[in-house]
Amino acid sequence: MNMKRMTLLTFLFFGMTNWLMASPGGAQASVALSFYSERLSIPFSTDMLAIKCGKVEEKNILDFYRQLEKTNYRVLLDNLQQQQQQLQLNDWLFFQLLRHSVGEIFQQKNAWEQELVSWFLLSQAGYDTRLTYLENRVFVYVHSKEEVFEVPMIEENKRNYVNLTSLQNGTKPGTLYLLNFAPRTTGKAFSFALKKLPRLQSSVSTRTIDFYFRGTQHQLQVAYDQTLVDLMKTYPLISEEQYLQFPMSPVLEASLVPQLQQLLVDKTPRQALELLVGFTRSSFAYKEDREYFGRSKPMVADEVFYYPYSDCEDRSALFYELVRKLLDLPIIILAYPNHITVGVALPEPIRGTFVEWKGRRYYICDPTGPINSTAIGIFPEEYANIPYEVVVQYK
Repeated sequence: MNMKRMTLLTFLFFGMTNWLMASPGGAQASVALSFYSERLSIPFSTDMLAIKCGKVEEKNILDFYRQLEKTNYRVLLDNLQQQQQQLQLNDWLFFQLLRHSVGEIFQQKNAWEQELVSWFLLSQAGYDTRLTYLENRVFVYVHSKEEVFEVPMIEENKRNYVNLTSLQNGTKPGTLYLLNFAPRTTGKAFSFALKKLPRLQSSVSTRTIDFYFRGTQHQLQVAYDQTLVDLMKTYPLISEEQYLQFPMSPVLEASLVPQLQQLLVDKTPRQALELLVGFTRSSFAYKEDREYFGRSKPMVADEVFYYPYSDCEDRSALFYELVRKLLDLPIIILAYPNHITVGVALPEPIRGTFVEWKGRRYYICDPTGPINSTAIGIFPEEYANIPYEVVVQYK
């Protein structure tokens, strides 16, 4: 096949393909795609396009995998891993980029072939994967040591495997066959951890916040990172401690922190704490996740400024960040069976409700109520004798 004919076929298959050139093992092409706020060009080898899988059954799946191994798939995989490093993507965001790229490059193939390509690339990236299938449905699983909720999982050889396909598109697997083939039985575990912000371009949105402190109304114009908000809209449900400790974006910090710092000038630690707790109580409307979203939806700090409602967990994440950055006081987050709240250690004792933790008194500073109150050391009596767990500690 001459180069002109190959070029014509490639552009007929992929309207978004940018360029084509000869390379060992097949021609190379590139697909342009949007990944949150980034516009990326993802190269791949066109010999991958020729691989097909007929009826979804074990022999055909194994043949598909073996044929892909003979292609120049490293062109695509190497670039995806380079993007992962440059954009500081964790494993979940890397998989999202991988799956989005596969969807664009192999858009002429059927859904199960796209899932098979994703499974192949994830396996070649070094992860311990599994595959389930039935009729024309294929589900990609990956081993993870972390807690992930509201997602189908399987267990094999005392290892838990999370259904990435269900997380990606919301499909439910039902009863399936487990493929009798594991590409990397000693492969690495997949992480959903929220440890740091990815290096994505910020998209700035703003919100006007009104709150009262000791009879005076304050109005703040707050900017937050819409890119981070969009990223979190489809983030898997992981352990609450990770949301509670996730940093606010540079956009939010640069906007909110200086304005609050100005209001804290000449205030004692207690007065400053009262202002911050008053801010988190009166600036936002309260509604439980199940009532508003229909599901559990923990928020990081930036999301509190995007959504019209937030609850105790969301406000605690914001309050925790504000106390750390503005007051640098010891702080703990307490988890009750159906409530999250915060305790802060002051340099001088005050009257009020507190918990003893590792030799310190932490005064309860509930960031959701009493509404429009700035009082600290107040907590509902119904929680007085209920056991709690300290899930986060600072200092």
